[in-house]
Amino acid sequence: MSENPLVVDVKSNFQQLIQEVEDCADKTNRDPKEITIVGVSKRIGFEKIKPAIDAGLEIIGEIAGTELKKKLPLITSYSPSIQMHIVGKLQSNKVKFSVENCDLIQSVQTEKILSLINERAKIRDVIYPIFIQVDFSDVEYPKGLDMNSSLKFLDLVKKHSNIEVKGIMTIAPLEYEVDQNKLRKFFARTTSYFKEKIVPLLNVENPQLSMGMSNDYKIAIEEGSTMIRVGTAIFGPRY
Repeated sequence: MSENPLVVDVKSNFQQLIQEVEDCADKTNRDPKEITIVGVSKRIGFEKIKPAIDAGLEIIGEIAGTELKKKLPLITSYSPSIQMHIVGKLQSNKVKFSVENCDLIQSVQTEKILSLINERAKIRDVIYPIFIQVDFSDVEYPKGLDMNSSLKFLDLVKKHSNIEVKGIMTIAPLEYEVDQNKLRKFFARTTSYFKEKIVPLLNVENPQLSMGMSNDYKIAIEEGSTMIRVGTAIFGPRY
């Protein structure tokens, strides 16, 4: 991938990422087609997003906010088939925009946001897809629902007629990024719990495990991720 942070070859980066995903899949006897790439483009301008789309990027991950509102018309005009996922923390006042303009929200973990999504989906007369954000680690400040809470949350979703849970999303704790053994165990535990406890409760085809980012996606794939959220490895450093 590009070495000079001032000159980023986005197309080359994306092509190399595809190759590395294939290598990781081969290493664990998986089909690379099982693994979806989400290109996270927060704080990345449209001119850098275009070459990634040209290279085959089909899903963009963003944070709902002013930046996305400005970029979205440019992105969808350039590629009407592009999918948009909300991958960052979603504020209540951004739910309306997200449901109306984005294809999926990956970061749902509170009843308040769940209810607001359902209300907006009812108005649009759609069944809106979400991921539940989980964190099956033992860190002090987890970024998602723990094992017991995630099961209760899935039960809560049943009361919301216009929402469908398509999978779960997780972010590896920063404390684990410096210890590959802990990181690998975290991903393996998440995959195991996903398959044993979450999937049987989801009435969807191909339930998704969104796990792994630029610094750790290789290990995440090796441990069972079906979707990676990659920004820096495609678009280069953010300033």
